[in-house]
Amino acid sequence: MSAATAPAPRPRRGKASAERAQLRLVAAPAGRARRAPFVALVLLLLGLGLVGLLVLNTSLQEGAFRLAELERETTLLSDRRAALENEVARLAEPAALSRRAAALGMVPVDRPEFLRLGEPGAP
Repeated sequence: MSAATAPAPRPRRGKASAERAQLRLVAAPAGRARRAPFVALVLLLLGLGLVGLLVLNTSLQEGAFRLAELERETTLLSDRRAALENEVARLAEPAALSRRAAALGMVPVDRPEFLRLGEPGAP
């Protein structure tokens, strides 16, 4: 312990206790800080934290709205894809192909002929 913080020795009983210790006024410690700057700093930090939370909450809400919009768009595109796949399947049916070929003036062939290129006698 240092001399500044060491406790004062207690008077012993006997002759020394008969003498009464004199009391004197002690000045307040000069190193004690004022509270106003600390309170202002704490309030400033709390205010900045509150503003930060508001900005974070706003950006999260914006992201949630964007996510909902994208999910709605995904649903619409999935429905459109299913409709197009059904249309392709319907147009690829043999009966539909036969009708479209007849509308273009094509006729069915009874005996197909094949060209073999590269064989002797081939055109």
